Amino acid sequence: MKGKKERGEERKKWRENVADFFELPKDLLFNLPRLTLIGNIQLYLENYGGIIEYSEELLRLKVRGGEIIIRGKNLAIKNFFGEEIFIEGVIKSIEYQ
Repeated sequence: MKGKKERGEERKKWRENVADFFELPKDLLFNLPRLTLIGNIQLYLENYGGIIEYSEELLRLKVRGGEIIIRGKNLAIKNFFGEEIFIEGVIKSIEYQ
């Protein structure tokens, strides 16, 4: 009998095959984060799970499989709704852990 981990890996592979076959974006099928960066002054993130830490210099956001860390200056959350967040400020680095 197959273990839970093997079944999970099989499901993941099956979803990948379906996405490839129908040419679907994998971020939709797997609920992966999608990040849009405009220069170094605006950031839009879809499919995030919540705010872990927030200051003018550091923003840690929970995403599937880890977190996204944004470092910068004068960071401000301008809007967030559901699984989307819009950030402005001087963005110096983005890290995915």
